[in-house]
Amino acid sequence: MSESAEAHEGIEAKEHPMILHVAKRVLGFIWNNWLVLGFGIACVLGYFFPHVAARGGIIRSEYSILYGGIGLIFFINGMQLSPEKLKEHVTNWRLHIVVQGINLVLIPVIQVAIVHIVIAAGGMSSGTVDASILVGMVVVSCIPTTVASNVVMTRNAGGDEAAAIIEVVIGNVIGSLLSPWLIYGFLPSGGEFDSLKPAKANTLGPMYANVMQQLGLSVLLPLVVGQGLRWTFPKQVMWTLRTFYLAQFCSVLLMLVAWSTFSGAFQTGALTALPKSSVIFNVFMNIAEYILFTAICFWIASPPDVLSRPINAAVADSRLGSHLPETIRRAVTVKKMPKELVVAVCFCGAAKTTSVGIPLTAAMWSQLDNFTISSIQVPVLLYTVEQVFIAQFFTIFFRWWLHRTTKGALDAESAMTREQENRTDEGQGDSVDASERIRGHGFGTNASAMDEKPMIHIIEKISINA
Repeated sequence: MSESAEAHEGIEAKEHPMILHVAKRVLGFIWNNWLVLGFGIACVLGYFFPHVAARGGIIRSEYSILYGGIGLIFFINGMQLSPEKLKEHVTNWRLHIVVQGINLVLIPVIQVAIVHIVIAAGGMSSGTVDASILVGMVVVSCIPTTVASNVVMTRNAGGDEAAAIIEVVIGNVIGSLLSPWLIYGFLPSGGEFDSLKPAKANTLGPMYANVMQQLGLSVLLPLVVGQGLRWTFPKQVMWTLRTFYLAQFCSVLLMLVAWSTFSGAFQTGALTALPKSSVIFNVFMNIAEYILFTAICFWIASPPDVLSRPINAAVADSRLGSHLPETIRRAVTVKKMPKELVVAVCFCGAAKTTSVGIPLTAAMWSQLDNFTISSIQVPVLLYTVEQVFIAQFFTIFFRWWLHRTTKGALDAESAMTREQENRTDEGQGDSVDASERIRGHGFGTNASAMDEKPMIHIIEKISINA
């Protein structure tokens, strides 16, 4: 009995370390990705207390969060970023063309094709998908990249946040002006869509003023102030960032932005009033589209050689391409971006913002009732909410991707170092062997010195005898 008890205790002793190891791994994963849990809490709070953080709510989130929270994010980013990096990316035309081309040209074209496929498949005629959802999907595709979350996600993933900030500024300036015209051009017509036509363009003046005011006060001004402090007091700024963990504080501020977005989605009541099939369709379509758009960004920013070689052979390296000016030739040459830039492209190219989407829909459909406006806004709210969740999992993937690349480069470097050391050791061994062989044959310096002594004695003896 004692032997069986000891064996049982031994098995338990082996199991306990394994359980502890698994528990530590799980807790470590949760700790490293606590932002996902934070978004979950923000979603629950937004569902049960939407009146707190929605626009016009208790904390007046349209000011406290959309100006205060986002302004703090860009103020901290302004202190963190190297001015040289910002200057470098301002003139990176390929980066601008790729991000804005995907965000404001390619995604709307893909979305319009999807909407027409849904219409042709009988999604509207069967009552499965409401027309306002399809209009909202077109609106989502035409608005610019989000303001805060893509910058924070890029930094958390180890990407180039300076590039993300530049694209946020450019995208929201260009997109605010371009988005209404894209919507006018891409909206379907006929049938139920005739009753959902937006107002004329001359009613959009207040919307433009509102968006530009928010962009200036919550993005540009804090960024400039942060950069000014970085220029003037570099040592003090770096000490402040390290001491008060301001980079991590940006993630907390992003949770507040998500809380405001969730609260706005639940407060309208459109989520519960719309047909469930329409909401479910939009939820799963958003997930599929965000993953698809991110994959497109990844493949365009880092094209495989199988794709880039034939394209370059047909365009940049062709007979016609060789006569192009060098600047244009470089612009049309398909090549891989640095991996940190690829991460920034993926987070900026696929993302959309409520900062433009919500006021834009309110302005363009101001002649309709509040429920219809809220129904059109549902796809905007759902996409921006879901992108935050999915993007957090992409940060895990991109951290692994960058770490794997870095680790592979270090392994290759260490392997080359070891090979060089081995070659050096072999060379030293060969020289030692050669020296020993020389000594054995009496051709070395020491051997000749040893042979010189008896010869001197013989000569001395001869001279004495003489």
